[in-house]
Amino acid sequence: MRIQKQDVVREIADALGREAPTMSTGSTEPRAIFDMIDKELALGLPPGLTKPQIAQAIVESSGEVWGPDYESRGGTVTLRGLQAVREAVRFYLGS
Repeated sequence: MRIQKQDVVREIADALGREAPTMSTGSTEPRAIFDMIDKELALGLPPGLTKPQIAQAIVESSGEVWGPDYESRGGTVTLRGLQAVREAVRFYLGS
C-alpha cells in the first residue's frame, strides 16, 4: 500500500491528540495541519508564512534540514516534506 499525504496528515494529528483536518482537492495538504502543529507545540512561528515556509520552519526548528524536494510549485508541500514535518513532530513529542 502506498503512503499518501492524507495518511501522514492523519498521523500528525493523531500524535497531537487532535482530529485531522479535511484534505483539499487533489490531496493538497491543508494549512490547518501546520497551524495545528505550531499551536500545539507552542513554536511561536510568525504569522503570514506560506505552507512551505511554515513546514520548513517546523522541520528546521527540530534541527533538521529542509530538502529542495520537500516542496513543489504552487505553494504545496510534497509527501517527503510532510514526512519530514511528521518526524519533527515526533522529535518534539519524544516518540
